[in-house]
Amino acid sequence: MDFELWLFAVKRLAQTYEMAREIYAQLPEEEKQRLQEEYKKMNG
Repeated sequence: MDFELWLFAVKRLAQTYEMAREIYAQLPEEEKQRLQEEYKKMNG
């Protein structure tokens, strides 16, 4: 993979991650708990 493609992918991932964090922060507590329970089930 050339550097430019790698850099684009990393930058895009970082933007997506930041947006996901902002959205999660605005969720009601019940939804946050539900998502955390789902995560725990998937990851043991």
